[in-house]
Amino acid sequence: MRRKQKKRSVQQRVFVVLAVLVLVLGSLNIAKAKGLLIPEQPALAIENNVIHLADLTLEQKIAQMVIVHGGLYNKEAFKSMQIGGIHLFALQDGELYKDTINQFQTDMQIPFFVSSDLEGCLNPFSNFFSSPAARSISTIEQAFEKGKTDGAFLKELGFSLNFAPVVDLDDQIWRCRSFPGNAEHITELARSYSEGLQGEGILATAKHYPGKTLVVNDPHKVLVSAEISSQDLLPYEQLIPGEDVGSIMVSHIIVSGAVDSSGVPSVVSLPVVGNLKEQYGGLIISDDTMMLGLRNFYDSVDELYVAVFRAGNDLIINFDEDPLEIYRMIQVVSAAVERGEISEEQIDASVRKILTAKGFKVE
Repeated sequence: MRRKQKKRSVQQRVFVVLAVLVLVLGSLNIAKAKGLLIPEQPALAIENNVIHLADLTLEQKIAQMVIVHGGLYNKEAFKSMQIGGIHLFALQDGELYKDTINQFQTDMQIPFFVSSDLEGCLNPFSNFFSSPAARSISTIEQAFEKGKTDGAFLKELGFSLNFAPVVDLDDQIWRCRSFPGNAEHITELARSYSEGLQGEGILATAKHYPGKTLVVNDPHKVLVSAEISSQDLLPYEQLIPGEDVGSIMVSHIIVSGAVDSSGVPSVVSLPVVGNLKEQYGGLIISDDTMMLGLRNFYDSVDELYVAVFRAGNDLIINFDEDPLEIYRMIQVVSAAVERGEISEEQIDASVRKILTAKGFKVE
């Protein structure tokens, strides 16, 4: 009898140990999945709104160049990594946007860029805010009013960056994202929209350089090639000299003609991005690196990561919702810098632009 009781007691202890072990491993897996095991970057000594670039680790610099999907479930991981920006998609109402943005920004020494895709055509705020589609705007006055209204709305919620205006000359895919008219008129509408938007404190983004992004096929789904004309470039040539927009987004289109990407997607083309940077001092932003029009070009995602940073983009969008993948991307790019494949001076120049746009003095 005693032997049976002793055996049962041992079995119970083994069961308890195994149950505890399962709980511990389960908790670790959950913590890992949420990115809670990602090392936290060190605090910065920021005095009188001055940041010394040399005080940032290489990982901090690279992280500042990344815009991610701002889901609250990844908030702590992205705050620990000191990511440069979050992008918010559709939420139920304005208060939820405000609360989400506030939770992200609280206790951040360097605030996140908070970006949106408010073009009017595809409106993430349609539950509670109406914005006319670009195709319905025909006058300079309408464009300015749209920009001012969009800007005031976004500023009230806590945004700082809008991925608009679209300056592609035609939209044959969604049929609502481009302004109407010829290249000259589209340029003037885009300039007026940007003036209204940026007057409310929201950075405008002219997209998608160098053009033809909305006429061939959807680069979200497939590799796309197009021939660029001088007319496609006219909006950029007119907007760049006065830096009428705070940023320009580069597409994944493989281009030839007036701009030649040398057989690779524009966003990873050294000639395309490099020539743009020679003309333009604002922020250069990649389109989302999750899009198959870029991913399908590479055999490995690590190749893609190195290429999009090496090309010279200042801000890289990666909407992969796994914080561990974002952390891994930072490590992959950091290793490429250490190997000399990417210049740290180039990284520094981009981070300087980013921090300046966020309102800091950089030394």
